[in-house]
This record gives sequence, structure tokens and C-alpha cells, in this order.
Amino acid sequence: MTPPTSALPKPHQTMILAHRAMVRDLDRIARTAAELAERPDAERVRALRAYGLRIAEIIHHHHEGEDDILWPALKERGADEEALELMQREHADLHRGLDEMRESLEALGEDAAGAGALEKAARATHDLLREHAADEERELAGRLAPALDAAVWKQFERGMVKSAARWTLSFMPPWLASVAGEDERGGVPAPPVARLMRGRLRRQQEAAFGALA
Repeated sequence: MTPPTSALPKPHQTMILAHRAMVRDLDRIARTAAELAERPDAERVRALRAYGLRIAEIIHHHHEGEDDILWPALKERGADEEALELMQREHADLHRGLDEMRESLEALGEDAAGAGALEKAARATHDLLREHAADEERELAGRLAPALDAAVWKQFERGMVKSAARWTLSFMPPWLASVAGEDERGGVPAPPVARLMRGRLRRQQEAAFGALA
């Protein structure tokens, strides 16, 4: 049985929240691209492009950190080879999909030319990531769990913070907090920053996606 999120190490909790926020925003990008294809809006196109490229960068950094830090650390500890191979194979598929989505965002015209291609690429990436996130969370709580401990999570967390783009320091806390339940706040880094930057994040999202539920 998977333990409650609140019982997991903080970096593990943060990872689960990141998966949730990524999947949510990829769905929003796809739906907004479909809307723009029907009703072009130059201002929303600019906001969607800027926000979407940030999400693409976050996803790339997240998977790069796992490939460079987490999976090698687990392999050194004798983690299940089949589970690690599954993670790496799914990452390769996601990298290709993410590259296509990034190219579609960069090519998106202010008259919404290319919005259909963006919708298709974002939807494909969303579906791949949703499946991968579920597989990864299952494997980390299952076949990979015997090789995980506080030292591995700390190594991963340090590496992710050290290699993160500077702008993510004010973006990630409110972004993760926006998908966290009351019992999941332990996975949100820098809670004061999350509270301080919450309004700014919401304005960025509303500019890109329109009114949020």
C-alpha cells in the first residue's frame, strides 16, 4: 500500500505535487490552444507562449535531475533494473514529445497560426506525462523503494535546487502550493514565498488560460 503523501520524505512529496501541476498545466495549454485556434487573441497567445515555455523548462529540468542524479544513485544501490529501465524509456519518449511541444510554442503566431499543432503536441505530452507520473509514483513506492532513503532524497533535492533556473525560485513555491491539499503542504518549498507570489502566479495563469476554475 502506498503511504499517505504526508508520511513521505519532503522531496518525495514535492515530486508528487510537481507531477500534478505539470499534468494540470499541460491540459490547460492544450485546451487553450484549441480555443485560440477558434478565436485568435494576440495578447493571450503571447501569455500562453511565455507560460508554456516555462512549464516545458520545468518538466525538462525535473526529468534531467532524475536522469542525472536520482536514477544513477538508485542504480548504485542495486535498485530494480527493470523499474529503472522503464523510467528511462518513458523519459526518452517524453523528451521527444516535449521538444515538439516547445517547438510548437516557439512557432505560435500572434494570429494563432500553429495553434492546432500546439494543441496536438501538448495533448500528446500530457498523455505521456500522466502515464509516466503514475508509473513513477508506483515504482518509487514499490520496486525502487528498498534503495531509497533520506540520503538519496537529500542528494536529489540539493542537485535540483542547485541546477534550477533563477526564476523558478519565485515560481515553483506558489505553483506547487496551487495543487497541494491541506495535508500536503509539507511538500511545498519556501511557504512564505508561496504566499507572497500566489497572486502573481494566478495573474500569469489567467493571462494565458483565461478565467481559472
